[in-house]
Amino acid sequence: MTEQKQTEIFCNLCGESCFPSGVNRFGPWKSEYNHGLIEAKVVGAYHSHHLLDMNQYAFSFCEPCLRKLFMQCKIKPRINDMQFPPVLDGKSPLIEGEEVTWEYDQEVFEYREWEDSGGFQQAYIDKKCNQKKDCPNKAAYTVMLSNHFTEHALCEEHKHTWDKCVNAELVPFICDTLKPFL
Repeated sequence: MTEQKQTEIFCNLCGESCFPSGVNRFGPWKSEYNHGLIEAKVVGAYHSHHLLDMNQYAFSFCEPCLRKLFMQCKIKPRINDMQFPPVLDGKSPLIEGEEVTWEYDQEVFEYREWEDSGGFQQAYIDKKCNQKKDCPNKAAYTVMLSNHFTEHALCEEHKHTWDKCVNAELVPFICDTLKPFL
């Protein structure tokens, strides 16, 4: 079976590609798939004023524009954590999991933006906890993941964030100047 490359779609709001790309702490990246609200359709009804009766409107919004639209909403979108159940019969459909608050979702998004803009790395260099955006606490632990030291720096308050990771071990903080010698 030959994989077919998706046709690049452009956002109706900003005009940018819906193929996300960028630079994060792992380096430059570009998706080969459209992300966002792609080829959505809505039809105006008989009593519609803003959308004309029987006209179908097709549009796409990229993820950054969706985030901006959500932030403008008086009633925030309902968010469910989508889980991947075990593969059954060769299929692994997404199922709805527990509901996530908009505030939590926004906090995670802002952390990701802070991380990608260099805040995560700078906190590590400054010997500060980098498990929460702009945590003022001194780093007490480094995460050792599968016998490799990471740049995850944790304070006493945030050391629980790695509790459920079975191949992670917390060791006393190791700063960037000592890592080359280990």
